[in-house]
Amino acid sequence: MGFALLIAELYGISVKQLNSGFSTSLAMSMIGVTYLFGVVRSNGALEKVANRLVHMAGDRRWLLYTVMYILGFFLSAVGPGAIPVLAIIPVLAVPVALSAGVNPVLLSLIGQMGVQSARMSPITPEAVVVQDLMNVQGIPGTTIPLMICLIVTEWFIILVSCFIFRGGNIKSKLSIDMSTYKSEPLTVQNWIALLGMLFMIIMVLAFKWNVGYTSFLVGSILVVIRAGHEKESLKYIPLNTILLILGVGILMNIVKISGGLEIMASSLSMVMNDMTAAPIMVIFAGFMSFFTSGLGVVFPTLIPIAGALSDQIGANAVELVAMIVIGGTVTGFSPVSTAGALVMASVSQYEEAAAAFKPRYLFVKLFLVAIWAMIISAIFAILPVYRFICG
Repeated sequence: MGFALLIAELYGISVKQLNSGFSTSLAMSMIGVTYLFGVVRSNGALEKVANRLVHMAGDRRWLLYTVMYILGFFLSAVGPGAIPVLAIIPVLAVPVALSAGVNPVLLSLIGQMGVQSARMSPITPEAVVVQDLMNVQGIPGTTIPLMICLIVTEWFIILVSCFIFRGGNIKSKLSIDMSTYKSEPLTVQNWIALLGMLFMIIMVLAFKWNVGYTSFLVGSILVVIRAGHEKESLKYIPLNTILLILGVGILMNIVKISGGLEIMASSLSMVMNDMTAAPIMVIFAGFMSFFTSGLGVVFPTLIPIAGALSDQIGANAVELVAMIVIGGTVTGFSPVSTAGALVMASVSQYEEAAAAFKPRYLFVKLFLVAIWAMIISAIFAILPVYRFICG
């Protein structure tokens, strides 16, 4: 953050503009969610539930990855969309992974990929926004082809992620021995804490409450009624990881303010034609998503030009919209974007996971996942897989 001030001075950027790069919403989401799950974890409820799930899977540990993908897909598709569910998946996945002795980062990512796969389900808020932007331009069709494109892309990103995070299984003090395991009964405090967590999920998914503030509310109530331990729960808030993510976000905002994105956009538009439009658009949308919100900035900025661009160069308008959606989604695994940041925050809560995946190491690896996601999307656009799906 201090280095950002020096760069800002060189470019004549004011402190007010510099502060605009500090994502308050992301900070509240990460701190609030990690606080609540720290409270729930402090009374042992999460570990007991995770152990039971692992015991049910038995020796078929691969089932956990499948179940986490399906869970993420279902929770996202039924209405709330990706944004609130992305915050929920990692805090569920990490304790399960540690109990099973599998890779907590990979399990979290696969769950989040399920969430992103269902982002364009017609009833999600994101799909409604995209559909409205398409209708205004007279672009025919629904968001179903966009969802299929996302599903295909995410499956291949899962394969790449498995390679990037190979060998990351963790044997921790939370791991359970199947041959000797006996399930521990849940206490009254455990049940109250789990019901509080369920209340948070319902209010966020069904009633659109803010995930960060809702987590603070529920966590505070649990502490007051002695269903959690405040001092112990505060230890699970990974402030060093959160500050790292927010600080890099401020640096990236300088690139945006200094006109870096506009320069790239004007350069790319000069080389676009009907054959290159799709890969160029998905790369540019992905690059923008490194710096800004997909739903808040990338979609409303680029989708409105898809129709006109299609008329000018003869490209498929639905395919161009799909490129914007995919590019604005898959790079979300970057550690300075929502999905990646929440994975880092959740992993940092557990001593064994944090030791195995140190913040700087994980920061680089997640950036690598985001870059490969963009490369895969560009390859599919060139082949052209997306044009076939979009018709």
